[in-house]
Amino acid sequence: MSTIKVNAIKNTSTDDGGIAIDNSGHVQVDGVQLPTAGAFSGRNLIINGAQEVDQRGSGSSAIGTLTNGKYITDRWNVRGEGNTTGQCSQSANVPDGFVNSLLIEVGATAVARSANTNRFIRHNMEGYSMRSLRWGTSAAKAATISFWIKSSLTGTYSFAFFSGSLDQHYATNYTIDTADTWEFKTISVPGPTSGTFRTDNGLALYIQWDLGTGSNYQTSTLNQWASGDKRCSNNAVDFFNTANATLRITGIQFEMGEKVTSFEYRSYGDELARCQRYFCKSYNDGVNPGTNTSIGIKSIRNYSSDARSDHSTTCQFPVTMRAAPTVVFYAKGGTQDRFSTGNSTYGVFSGTNTISSASNHGMTGLGGVSLGTSVSANSFTYFHFTAAAEL
Repeated sequence: MSTIKVNAIKNTSTDDGGIAIDNSGHVQVDGVQLPTAGAFSGRNLIINGAQEVDQRGSGSSAIGTLTNGKYITDRWNVRGEGNTTGQCSQSANVPDGFVNSLLIEVGATAVARSANTNRFIRHNMEGYSMRSLRWGTSAAKAATISFWIKSSLTGTYSFAFFSGSLDQHYATNYTIDTADTWEFKTISVPGPTSGTFRTDNGLALYIQWDLGTGSNYQTSTLNQWASGDKRCSNNAVDFFNTANATLRITGIQFEMGEKVTSFEYRSYGDELARCQRYFCKSYNDGVNPGTNTSIGIKSIRNYSSDARSDHSTTCQFPVTMRAAPTVVFYAKGGTQDRFSTGNSTYGVFSGTNTISSASNHGMTGLGGVSLGTSVSANSFTYFHFTAAAEL
């Protein structure tokens, strides 16, 4: 068997395009890196990396709640513990090739981190999504994460992978060089051969961009897997300690292999369905939960000849969810934990009814509900819902 060793193959009449081969034998075609492991499609293990799906429509409603953490765009959780003026939203300020980004704003009040503070952007990975990487076994595969980021604060930022069981971590740093400028970052990580990384529908991996986590979770051991619950380096920017600071992120891709490849775009419908495994709602796309609307509202009719308080909802979710979800009901007007009342004519809304209990919500749909006041024979009641099965 013969071998031809070259570092490029080009047409004799041009230097535009061609095949390039680096010193490790990895191949680029017309300047685009081919995967070094895994499939050509389905490369991106991240869900909603382009920040396009925003079912909750959080926007400015996140003010003051970031101290406990909040999902903003779907699958993306932001926490600014100790800072009560931070807010997040979906932003149209993007690098070329994207439509949306995730925006974090500190607000007018800055608060320094304490030892036990948690401040981050986080994406939680399900075990089923991680199986191909074989992390935690002797066959663990290397992986690469890439992203576009823009911040008003330059300097050293920290990034970490750590297992859902908190027994293994990999912390590293990256640098934002120029304020208010989109920059592309890549981080490659060897596969960890020890640690507990779930392979079922449970939490396998945290992926975390640090925004000022405290010293109890910091480490000076970087760029290698180590045991224990550490989540960032000990020399990174405390983002929430600068008033009016802003940071945006988008184009996030996590893939098997040692090299970053071009961002894998998915259709909006495909991305939405992936997100609905973790969160779904009865409201139309683009309509925030709690909005006063009858569009998409679900109904129950009491076909019994007697007034009844116990009812089955027979409402199916758009996709099978990761686990039996936590369900929140809304009346037509947006009041939480209420149903709207009516009469025997569909579409008449006359008031609200309290919920005394709900049961048997499963991965595929809603179960039953018991209302505080019995519903008259042949009368309708109405509800909107959200269902969350986040990791």
